[in-house]
Amino acid sequence: MPEDRPTLRDRNRARARAEIVAAAQTLFVEQGYAETSVEQIAEAAGVAPRTVFRHFPRKDDIVFHRHAEQVGRFAELLNEAPAATPTLDAMVDALLALLRLDDPTSDGTMLRVLDREPELQRRDAALVADHHAAVVTFLRGRGADAQRAELLAGAFMGAMSAARRLVLLQPDVPPREHLAAAVSLLRGLDWPAPSL
Repeated sequence: MPEDRPTLRDRNRARARAEIVAAAQTLFVEQGYAETSVEQIAEAAGVAPRTVFRHFPRKDDIVFHRHAEQVGRFAELLNEAPAATPTLDAMVDALLALLRLDDPTSDGTMLRVLDREPELQRRDAALVADHHAAVVTFLRGRGADAQRAELLAGAFMGAMSAARRLVLLQPDVPPREHLAAAVSLLRGLDWPAPSL
């Protein structure tokens, strides 16, 4: 049996985590993050509160349960970009692979929860900062000096944050169109040339 195949225990653990996250997201949308207790999440997921805490030590860990995985995957996708791929295209492709905009369940619901909750916005800022750092590292690898890498990463992350905000402000417009508008603006900047 291959070593990387998940065990029954691993699969049960992943299923329990997914059920807790799904129950929590439903409650957060229906009644608000602050108004939702861990006990309510546990009841909706059909588990004990201690099970929720075993998987998610803090309530906001439920919202950001994929933080480390997402940042790590984003950095991997950037590093895996072919050397000849234009720098901005490599960054956008990596972001699109993470966002899964074609996923029908990705309707901006959790963005609306984040937008209403200052406690979650603080943690979300840390997530954005971690992605910014990954972009800086990628740009440095493409030959940008420290100052240029920081400025370009700031422009990229700022444009992506604005596109994300537009998903909330203009929900009738598909998220991919907001992203395309942001990328169009970014194309006017002087990105490091790809390595050939």
